[in-house]
Amino acid sequence: MIILGIDSSLACPAYAVVKVSEGKAELIETSHIKTSSKKSTGFRLFQIYNWFKDVLERYTFDAIVFEKGFNKFAIATQQIQRTLGVLMFTLYRNEIEDFYEISPTSVKKAVSGNGKSSKEELAIALESYIGKHKYKTNDESDATGVALALALQKGWI
Repeated sequence: MIILGIDSSLACPAYAVVKVSEGKAELIETSHIKTSSKKSTGFRLFQIYNWFKDVLERYTFDAIVFEKGFNKFAIATQQIQRTLGVLMFTLYRNEIEDFYEISPTSVKKAVSGNGKSSKEELAIALESYIGKHKYKTNDESDATGVALALALQKGWI
């Protein structure tokens, strides 16, 4: 089973490709794209679209899961929702309509046992499932956590 976990944002979205087999998880790939706030929102969303469609063309996924996007600030929430729209549109263009969503608290609770754990604590907890991995950004470790949380919730690991 191959899972795509996604941490979406306009500034630095990330994904993780996780393979689950015989109750064990293996991290296959992580990636992120940093977009410049000096560019227009449309340009940044187009960059994200091109980056995301690449992974969809290289793998066949059994499950795709997004971290539910929200923020206490309205503008940040709008940017996350715009990014989610582009990601969902890209899925649809690739004939994928089914996906899951998991809240950040549920991800942390499933992976680390604490729904309020920090990004650093989450990254450490991930090691018990996939071993040590050098993440380039916290967004990549978050995306890995999203994929693992789904696998844990579904009883795949």
